[in-house]
Amino acid sequence: MNELSREILIRRAKFLSVIRNFFEENDYLEMDTPCLKAVPSMEPYLDPFLVHSPSQNEKGYLITSPEYSLKEILSKGLERIYEITHTFRSGEEGSPFHSAEFLMLEFYTLGMSLEGLMDFCTEFLEVLERRFQPFGFQRSDVRRITVEEALREYAECGISHEELNRVVKDRRLTANPDEERTYEDSFFLVFLNLVESNLPKGFTFLYHYPPELAALSQIENGFARRFELYFGNLELGNAFQELTEPEEQFSRFRSEQNLRRTLGKEIFPIDPGLERALREGIPNSCGISIGLDRLFLSILGGASLRETSPYYGKF
Repeated sequence: MNELSREILIRRAKFLSVIRNFFEENDYLEMDTPCLKAVPSMEPYLDPFLVHSPSQNEKGYLITSPEYSLKEILSKGLERIYEITHTFRSGEEGSPFHSAEFLMLEFYTLGMSLEGLMDFCTEFLEVLERRFQPFGFQRSDVRRITVEEALREYAECGISHEELNRVVKDRRLTANPDEERTYEDSFFLVFLNLVESNLPKGFTFLYHYPPELAALSQIENGFARRFELYFGNLELGNAFQELTEPEEQFSRFRSEQNLRRTLGKEIFPIDPGLERALREGIPNSCGISIGLDRLFLSILGGASLRETSPYYGKF
């Protein structure tokens, strides 16, 4: 355990209390889902921890997100749900803003639009300013910008693969030739090096992602209905207008399995609980996951999770 001061431990407790009170006041039900599952989520670039009993007869994976379990609950008709849970991702060490274990807030709302979710998140930040600790938050300072606008502002290019490849070549972001890179490879070379690293101080909602990065979100008018919330250049949250059409979702899962295979990673089956929920029907909804250790650090003005998180460091 990373040793924290008495003051920080008290502040963390107050921080979590304010968050729970906010969701209770807005009629959200707190859920409690498993941290250990037989089948993990299959995102190609996330690696779950495998755990097993001494006898090797029992094994499972620590969750990288409670998303699949919470979507099972959505299929049962609950309209507003949230969870604060421990999540685990291998390979997250070595950065002041990453740790193998971290605390995640994830919540879902039926009938809410992506724009409505941005408004709700802004209200959430206002409540933390008033009830937890003043940190200079002003609603008028929150920026909303599309991914394409951000690319044009910080990388002087559009969202097409050709334009991204031009910037990769001009800025010498990699030695790999164009034909060896997927759209996603080129996008993140440009985005991480030229956009994310240059985002201004304060809170920014980045929305309208390219359809190639839709993940579990809907696609509308040629863009993925998702956004990411940043504080400066630190990503805090990832939100989707949830994809609820089962066959399209299964097709994307198969694509993710193929990508994991290409990357030489373990191939996971589709979570049976999520498959059942999709077939039974998940209502139209929005959801977001927020890294609470990063949000806490941002509010306190710290420089590393070492200062504020009990999970930071080697275990």
